[in-house]
Amino acid sequence: MTDFNKNTTIIKHLTLFFGGFLLATDIFFLVFAAIYDMPLMRYIVYGKLVLNTSNIFLILKKHYLISTVIIYTVILGFMVIGIICAGTEQAFQLYALGMIACVSYNGYMHKRVLGKELPFALTIFIHVICYAVMYVYARYNEPLYDIPQKATDILVIFNSVATFSIVILFICLFHHVAIRSEEMLEKMALMDNLTGLYNRHYLLAVLDSMEIKNPEDCWMAMLDIDYFKKVNDSYGHNCGDYILHEVAEFAKQICKDCTVCRWGGEEFIILSTKRGCSTDLLETLRKKIENEIFRYEDNSLNITVTIGVSAYSSEINNDAWISKADEKLYYGKSNGRNQVVI
Repeated sequence: MTDFNKNTTIIKHLTLFFGGFLLATDIFFLVFAAIYDMPLMRYIVYGKLVLNTSNIFLILKKHYLISTVIIYTVILGFMVIGIICAGTEQAFQLYALGMIACVSYNGYMHKRVLGKELPFALTIFIHVICYAVMYVYARYNEPLYDIPQKATDILVIFNSVATFSIVILFICLFHHVAIRSEEMLEKMALMDNLTGLYNRHYLLAVLDSMEIKNPEDCWMAMLDIDYFKKVNDSYGHNCGDYILHEVAEFAKQICKDCTVCRWGGEEFIILSTKRGCSTDLLETLRKKIENEIFRYEDNSLNITVTIGVSAYSSEINNDAWISKADEKLYYGKSNGRNQVVI
C-alpha cells in the first residue's frame, strides 16, 4: 500500500472514529439529561444525533474536510451548551482545548491527502476564544440547571476521560508520524534509491566510527562493472539501471555479512569488519556475475566485474585505504578486467 493510500485510510478511520465518538457521547448525554431533567440539553442532543448520523454518511462518501468542519463545530457548540446548562465545574471547557491536538493532526493529514486543510491558525484561534468567552460567561451567569454533586462527578469523569483519551490518541499519532518521517529522511540521506544499497555518505560515516578489533579480518573491496558505458550506449540507461540493480542484489546476497555500498556510478564498495568474511567471497561474486545471463526486454547480456581489494592497515587513514582499493581496481582494469586483484 502506498503512503497516499495509507494516509487516506487513516483520514477515513479517524473521521469515522470521531463520528462514532460523537454518537456515543450523544447517547450518554441524552440519558444524563433525561435522568437529571435538563430539557435544553436533551433537545440539543436530539439535533446532534441527527447531525452526527448524517455526518457518518458524509464520511462514507469521502467528504472528509466537510465532515471535519461539522465535527469541530458540533464539539464546540456542545461545549458552549454544556457550560450554559451546567457551568464550568463539569469540565465541558476541556473539549475546546482537547481539539487543538486534533486540529493539528487532521490539518496535517488533510494537507497530505487532499492538498488543502482548514486554516490552522484561525481554527485554533476559534477554539481558544470559545474557551475564554465561556469562562467569562460562567463568571457572571449562573448555570441553567442546579446539578447534584453526584451528577457533577459523573460529568467531570466522563468529560475528562473523553478529552484526555482524544488528546493522547492524536499525540501518539503525531509521535508516530515524527518518527516515521525521521526514518524516511535518514533512509533518503543514507540509501541509494536505485540499488537499495547504502551510499557513500553512509560508508564514510561507518569508517569514521568503526572500531577495529580484528585487523586481519578487515578489508575493503572496490567493484566496477566492466564496459558499463557500452551497456548504456547500446541498450539505453534503463538497461544500465537494471544491471546496476542486479549486480547490487548479487553483492548483497553473496556478501551478506559485509557492508555493501554504491560508491558512485558503476562502482561499489564492499567492506568487511567481521571474522569469517574471507576475500574468497569476492571471487564467488565475480564468477556469479560472469556466469549470469542478464535479460532486459529482448536483449541478453553478459556482464563482468573487476574488483580491487585492500587490507586494513592502522598506518593509513580511510581516504588512503579507499585509494589503495581503487589502485588495485585500476590495475585489474588495465590488465584484462574480469578479475579480483588482492
